[in-house]
Amino acid sequence: MKKSIIKIYPFLILLFIIAFVNACKDDGDVTPVKPVVENIAKKIIFETDMCFDVDDVGALAMLHYYEKKGKAEILAVCFNEVHNSGAAAIDAINTSYGRGDIPIGIYKKPLDGPDNSRYLAYIANKYPHDIPDNRSEIPSALDVYHETLLAQPDTSVTIISLGFLNNLADLLKQYPALVESKVKELVIMGGINNDDFNFVRHNLVLDSEYVLKNWPSQIVISQEGYDIYTGESLESAPDSPVRDAYYKWFNNSFEGRSSWDQIATLYGVIGEDFFDLSASGTGSLSNGYTYPMVDGKRMTNHLIISHRDAAVLIEQMMKE
Repeated sequence: MKKSIIKIYPFLILLFIIAFVNACKDDGDVTPVKPVVENIAKKIIFETDMCFDVDDVGALAMLHYYEKKGKAEILAVCFNEVHNSGAAAIDAINTSYGRGDIPIGIYKKPLDGPDNSRYLAYIANKYPHDIPDNRSEIPSALDVYHETLLAQPDTSVTIISLGFLNNLADLLKQYPALVESKVKELVIMGGINNDDFNFVRHNLVLDSEYVLKNWPSQIVISQEGYDIYTGESLESAPDSPVRDAYYKWFNNSFEGRSSWDQIATLYGVIGEDFFDLSASGTGSLSNGYTYPMVDGKRMTNHLIISHRDAAVLIEQMMKE
């Protein structure tokens, strides 16, 4: 057997030489073959206050778009509001994309002044989902984070936070070592200085301070999106929870809405392909806490594509 293999070798070598010469004879140059780089999907936990506003819905639609393209893997969704239909609506959106299996966790503590929603109950009632009606039967965000992070490789998870930092503060207080070992980056949608919504609403400013002060991995704060309007083109899209959410949010019409959450999500998946990062200046909260921006610790992102191009990109992803 060994002798017959040896006899074949010269023939195989000759075939290789002929193929190589034929590939190069057009111009006489040898073009190096670039190695194939595996497209590794970013592991994402989506933290959302999907309730008062609707840009969270567009952001979740974007994540599903990127997952279908192999650029993202949605590990879990955690809800930092307390609306009774929140988890069910999130599950209905995920189910519409064929991902009803994504774990969903909710904030279990009381929330000061919880918000109402124009669309959550409508989506939960109209579209299929299997989230229990009883909040006590839905897992806590803390438990979902714990179980999800334990199952991931070290420094592999990106958390995209589009809302309040209550779940993240609880996670960091309860499992600091787990956060440090598993989370590569935390992307927060919020204002750098004196944010008047995500960092302070529901009297959660101390939770925001705790996260900004103690989070062990890189934080990128995303605050662009106010003048990037998306959602109007959903009028021509097929019926879906995403389309209905925008329709109901605009009182049964279609208009463009600011895209803060979509821009944060765009950075969370694409990173520096469309953004520059900056560590200059300081940030501040309304309670007087001031924090320095530090390279690799606390940074801000800035779009390097035009706002119009960003809007077109986001609209396309939301419709697919």
